[in-house]
Amino acid sequence: MNTAAGLSPAVRRQPVTAPCAWNARELAADPAWIYELAAGEIAEIERALLEVKHSGIPKYQVRSRDFRLPTLAPRLAAMWQQIEDGRGIALMRGVPVGRYDLDDIELLYWGIMMHFGIAIPQNTKGDLLGHVHDTGAKWGERKDGELVRGYVTKAMLPFHTDTADIVSLLCVQKSKSGGLSSIVSSTAIFNAILAEAPEVLDTLCRGFYYSLRGEGSGGVTEVSTQRVPVFSEYAGKLSGRYIRKTIETASRVGGVELTADDRRALDVVDRYTVCPELRFDMAFEPGDIQILSNWTTFHSRTEFEDFEEPARKRRLLRLWQQVPHGRELAPALRSPFGDKSPFLTRAQAMAKEGLSVAA
Repeated sequence: MNTAAGLSPAVRRQPVTAPCAWNARELAADPAWIYELAAGEIAEIERALLEVKHSGIPKYQVRSRDFRLPTLAPRLAAMWQQIEDGRGIALMRGVPVGRYDLDDIELLYWGIMMHFGIAIPQNTKGDLLGHVHDTGAKWGERKDGELVRGYVTKAMLPFHTDTADIVSLLCVQKSKSGGLSSIVSSTAIFNAILAEAPEVLDTLCRGFYYSLRGEGSGGVTEVSTQRVPVFSEYAGKLSGRYIRKTIETASRVGGVELTADDRRALDVVDRYTVCPELRFDMAFEPGDIQILSNWTTFHSRTEFEDFEEPARKRRLLRLWQQVPHGRELAPALRSPFGDKSPFLTRAQAMAKEGLSVAA
């Protein structure tokens, strides 16, 4: 492990006043982050789908230039500004999933989201487009040499971030009950901690080692080569990174010590993630695409009950994407899991596309 990387960086001591520091009341009162598709925009999406299908371009080779959306493109650009410099979240409503089979829905979702960034694999199998549904597996059990992740179960998922600039979810089928998407501003959590428990900020900004969950080259006991800060300020922006379960797995399986101060700091973060004044719950409807900044938003999901019929079972599609023009990141966040991680950093993703990008 890189002990030098464990030294605490300078810790911000002023609250953040940007729009991403929202509370639940403010988000509920602000419709600017919700984008309802107009009939003409839906028709344009469907035309783009037909054009790409007729072109014969393989799905994962489709890029924004292939999935042409000249009318919708300005609104997509506005959504990106909302994600990066606004609330940190955008919700697109009205994608016509009910008219297509799953293969076409995947291509439609992929084509729209290529206007935001480059998709990266979400697991060691190299899946670029994830299916979020209950497989019957138990979260955290060992299977095929890896630890089962929560998104393929029906369990409640605690608040966390994913390993990319943005994460998006398209709702294809909703569950019989439960399965609410819960979000909270990590920036607002920082402000609350600064005001009410500032003594834990040094620990949070120093960060924690993470389990690689068997997805690296060293088996299920392997952990990150450096500490990953929960909060990190760089180039004028505060970024958050948090997965408590993976931090605790690094302790339980990887042998990394978590001190009493560490656990108290994590408890403080968790307390604010479920604070009613900060947490915002939303129910997905088929055709919704939720897009989140992983740097300013923690997200969660409530446990759900599914339908018995296979055709009616809950299914979301998911993309992790790195954004070429995304915010500058502190060194500890540019490659948080080190060279052994299967997840592509922004620089690696852009290099695969033949693009150059600032760190």
